[in-house]
Amino acid sequence: MESKKHYKLYKSGKQWKTLAITAAVAVAGVVSLNNVTANADVTSSAVATVAVAQTSSASSVVLESSTSAVATSSTSEASAAASSAVVSSSASSSVTSATSSVVDAASASTVASSADTAATSATSSSEVSVTSASSEVSTVSDSSSVATSTTSLTSQSTESATSDSADSSATLTQDSSVTSAEVVTREVAAVATSSTKNGWVSENGTYTYYTNGKVASGENYSYLPSISGTGYNWYLVKDGVALSGVQKWYGSYYYFDPTTYLKLDHQDYVKSQWGDWYMVGSDGIVQSGVQKWYGKYYYFDPVTYLKLDHQDYVKSQWGLWYMVGSDGIVQSGVQKWYGKYYYFDPVTYLKLDHQDYVKSQWGDWYMVGSDGIVQSGLVQWYGHYYYFNPVTYLKATNTTFSYNGISLTADNTGIITGTTTSSQFLLKIYQATLDGWKEYGVLPSVTAAQAILESGWGQSALATEANNLFGIKGSYNGQYVIMSTAEYGSGGYYYVNAEFRKYPSFYESVVDHGYFLYSNSRYSNLLHQTSYATVTSLLQSDGYATSPTYASSLNNVITTYGLQSWDTAAGV
Repeated sequence: MESKKHYKLYKSGKQWKTLAITAAVAVAGVVSLNNVTANADVTSSAVATVAVAQTSSASSVVLESSTSAVATSSTSEASAAASSAVVSSSASSSVTSATSSVVDAASASTVASSADTAATSATSSSEVSVTSASSEVSTVSDSSSVATSTTSLTSQSTESATSDSADSSATLTQDSSVTSAEVVTREVAAVATSSTKNGWVSENGTYTYYTNGKVASGENYSYLPSISGTGYNWYLVKDGVALSGVQKWYGSYYYFDPTTYLKLDHQDYVKSQWGDWYMVGSDGIVQSGVQKWYGKYYYFDPVTYLKLDHQDYVKSQWGLWYMVGSDGIVQSGVQKWYGKYYYFDPVTYLKLDHQDYVKSQWGDWYMVGSDGIVQSGLVQWYGHYYYFNPVTYLKATNTTFSYNGISLTADNTGIITGTTTSSQFLLKIYQATLDGWKEYGVLPSVTAAQAILESGWGQSALATEANNLFGIKGSYNGQYVIMSTAEYGSGGYYYVNAEFRKYPSFYESVVDHGYFLYSNSRYSNLLHQTSYATVTSLLQSDGYATSPTYASSLNNVITTYGLQSWDTAAGV
């Protein structure tokens, strides 16, 4: 009885020691596993099994009948110490294993195998076996760690208990593995779902629009949720990427703001993504031609769309021509172009198309012809002649000078008069001879010489009464005078009354003289000839005058008064 009592006490004490050690190891395992999983980003499942290993020396203690109580006690204590050492070693190994790795569903098989080994060891013991089996399933997830430690003690049917313990351990481990796999599957699916790109995503320095992780291919102008996050807007998108800067779309160039990616909705002079500057209209389209910007007009090349960077006379988008400076600004006032000065109206910016006396942009006044060119030399204006200096192009006043063989003087208003009777006459016919050349091709020097010879310097009766310098018969615009004239016949000279053309002034008489030669085919050979000697010879041979010395007389007048300079003035 004493022996049995002692054995029960030993058995009870050993049981409590074993439970205490097992509980301590389980707590240590939970703490370690919690530390391992605290910073995990992806949900994982780990199975940590803490087992009390059974060995041949510590798993089964056989008490022989001949052993005394003292020996039994000593053996029990030694066995307990050995068992405790094995438990500690096993627990330490299990904690280290759980800390260093995450065990998947395959751990269930390992646990079951360990249980079978323990059962075999227990069966080989003889009569009484003390089996201490600790089979624990610790499942660690992203939210909790559970450690369960169970000690099964059996005194009679050791083999059955050990087998049941192994089966239970394997079942728990398999269930835990299934649960862990389900959790992992759900969380992986959640991560995959949350990582799917939708809407605008900022990447690579721009914005890309995704729909369920995909982008639309091609280039489209699309109505999409606003990048700013408020409402919807239109964006030019290419393969999902929002475009900015200058972009070509359906034959026109548009500008999209590099910050908002929206088409520009107001006029602006903007810098493109490649560094050039462009004028953009309120419709977002890059402009060309003449454009107004901050009170000035600029010209943009219709091919490059860049502001003109050199002086040029250009055609606008509406067909009119403008002078543009090297700064791209449409010019007005007096402008130099290919060696000549032109005047452009400051209101219309168009080249002047009629004669006028105009004020320049710097305040000086200039005479401009009907071709828009600033004039110099002797110019007729509202019935008077003015002289404009060929260097400064300014009007001469209060001075006397000689011009193309004519002695002239200018009063304080600039009006020119001849200083002699002959100079006054030459001044009256000067412009008419130039115009006769331009209109009909009759050389100015020859016309002037004919007027001098045939009108006696404008003093003949026909010249004074009818301003008729060349004795042309007939009427001019229905106007004529009847005068007696000498005719030559078989009986010699005789006088008859005849109608002669009457002109408003010497000017009309000179121009009509050019028309007379132009409209009579027998004089066609002398038109547009540039040598005065050739023209005078042809006049005589064509029968214009009967005097045999007519050509030589004309040549003498031309050289005496320097009238060949008039040909130069006419551009011959």
